[in-house]
Amino acid sequence: MTESFPRQRARTQRFALGLPRNFSISADGSRVAFLRTRSGSDASTCLWLLDVKSGDERLLVDPKGLLENADAAVVPEERARRE
Repeated sequence: MTESFPRQRARTQRFALGLPRNFSISADGSRVAFLRTRSGSDASTCLWLLDVKSGDERLLVDPKGLLENADAAVVPEERARRE
């Protein structure tokens, strides 16, 4: 059974997930940086780079990857303070 329209609309944040936004064009016009989620159902916004000449997109920063070892870098004193 497929999801109802209201559920799909809520899950995809009004069908906005996966759409590029907040564009920034390089001075020479060869690259475009933009924000976009990985898919229409992923809520984590990533930073992407588009090479205008080739049309290739490349993932530059994924927030999930930034937080993978975040707790390992925190010293025990800081961890206790946060608790």
